[in-house]
Amino acid sequence: MKHLINDMMSGTAPLVIIIANEKGGQGKSLTGLAVADYAHLCQIQLGVAQIDNQARLSKALDRKVLTIDAVPGNARRDPAAEARSFTPLYGFLQKDVKANASILIDVGANQALRLAHWSGLVDLEEDLAAWGFKTVIVVPFVAEAEGIRQAGKTAELLGKAFTNAHLVLIENGRDGSFEALHPASDTALAYREVIEPLKSSASVLTMPAVEAGSWRLFEAGNSRLIHVAGMPIGKVMALTGLPQPKAKISRGDVAAWAGTFFAELDRVLPWNQGGDDA
Repeated sequence: MKHLINDMMSGTAPLVIIIANEKGGQGKSLTGLAVADYAHLCQIQLGVAQIDNQARLSKALDRKVLTIDAVPGNARRDPAAEARSFTPLYGFLQKDVKANASILIDVGANQALRLAHWSGLVDLEEDLAAWGFKTVIVVPFVAEAEGIRQAGKTAELLGKAFTNAHLVLIENGRDGSFEALHPASDTALAYREVIEPLKSSASVLTMPAVEAGSWRLFEAGNSRLIHVAGMPIGKVMALTGLPQPKAKISRGDVAAWAGTFFAELDRVLPWNQGGDDA
């Protein structure tokens, strides 16, 4: 099957990939790491920025990440200062387009509204088009009602600021399967009311749960997905504290998960031009 958005994105066009959900704990950091590692595998130059005070992504990537601090309420206190706080992101985009590099923007919880507001103030979408960027909005969510509702809110906020962006919804199976939701549950109701209407104009990807929570042990050690599969078993044992048999299983779980999710990303990120169509 051809890439779902090949008509919108050429394999050579730089992308701005915005990963966001106004609610925390929905899998944004893991999604961001997976996108960064997938770009590395495809030999795509990728700049990384975050609108957040956390440093999980920068620690895992072991590189400098442009950070726009999350300052709740700053826009109300001083709108001019709030706008200036995003100036480094504008310069970051200008710099990377000259290098024909794509950009990943990891948006922390409760920060999508700030990004959307600033983007509207500076007509960022117009500039991105002039610079040759294509925009992808990625919204992960788990199987719980509030995360789903906030996913819809996030998609609406960013969709208004980036009207030509392609929306990618990621069903994070960490807390259970979406197909197994009880039809009468609040979560199923939220899914029908919020997600179903978006599907006609969005791509929907599946993020499987990592077997037995194996990834948490590597995440705590700031590991990259692409490094886990080839990690010597002795290092896995030292990093995770697991005995050898369980260390081998956890390493295999993470490697299998990464392969599966990279295949999902291949459906919407046209970077793997040398491989088979997803």
